[in-house]
Amino acid sequence: MKRTELNIKKRYPIERTFVAPACIIVAIATQVPFVLTIIFSLLRWNIVRPDQGITFAGLNNFIYYLKDKEFYTICLQTVGMIGAALILCMVLGYLIALMLDSDIPGKTLSRTLILSPFFIMTTTTGVLWKTTILNTNFGWVGTIANMLGMKAVDFVSYYARPLLVFLFVWQWMPFFVLVLLGGLQGIPTEVLERANLDGCSKFEMVFKIKLPMIFNHMQVALMLGLIFLVKEFGLILTTTSGGPGQQTYTLTFYIYRTLFSGSNVGRAAALSVITVVVTLTIINLIFRAIKKRRAVYE
Repeated sequence: MKRTELNIKKRYPIERTFVAPACIIVAIATQVPFVLTIIFSLLRWNIVRPDQGITFAGLNNFIYYLKDKEFYTICLQTVGMIGAALILCMVLGYLIALMLDSDIPGKTLSRTLILSPFFIMTTTTGVLWKTTILNTNFGWVGTIANMLGMKAVDFVSYYARPLLVFLFVWQWMPFFVLVLLGGLQGIPTEVLERANLDGCSKFEMVFKIKLPMIFNHMQVALMLGLIFLVKEFGLILTTTSGGPGQQTYTLTFYIYRTLFSGSNVGRAAALSVITVVVTLTIINLIFRAIKKRRAVYE
């Protein structure tokens, strides 16, 4: 009897019993909607034309986007803006995390101020920047320009893409700081003391000692940051609304336009599936690149 119990415990550790409910809930909350999205992507379904009914379209919705030049343009815009935002978030996040990890005056206050944008709703961020700061008539930009006798620059109209990248970084860089700071504070002090005794310079300490030791944290920050940025919608809607024209469209905003302006459920679902596949592919490439880089240091 005891041998049987031991075999059962070895095959089915008690930890799995506690994890099972969480896994089931996550699976229902994430996979069921995704399966429904895949089913919808195979249908021809126009909300404003109930007389046409709901019919099976097969892969026609996917083929439509593969032949659409506009789709590829928006894909390149999405990759460009999100890629630039990710790079800036990682670089600035690491530098700020290094600063907050050192003994500087007002470190606690600095952490609070730097992390605060992460806890603001993206729609609130968009409205705040567009109306309070960037408005050329009664915003900070307009007020300062009038005080200096200059013409206010309409950043929303003329520099929409750089503005969105800046807002992405402003909103999500604190998350990178939070993750990377946790990694830096988890480095054993013995390692840093040994590096100092070996005569490592500050540059070597930062990029050859600390950086390789937080590769796992960088991986998590990049993965979650990419997911956050790909699904970003409220910030675009409240600032540029995808304009001028379609210059600030991302795949997520394109899904919104296809569904609510075009009223096409099938094509919106197909575009959602494509977006998920592209995102997972990029995440896989990032993981492989970091894994290879980590192998060089090991």
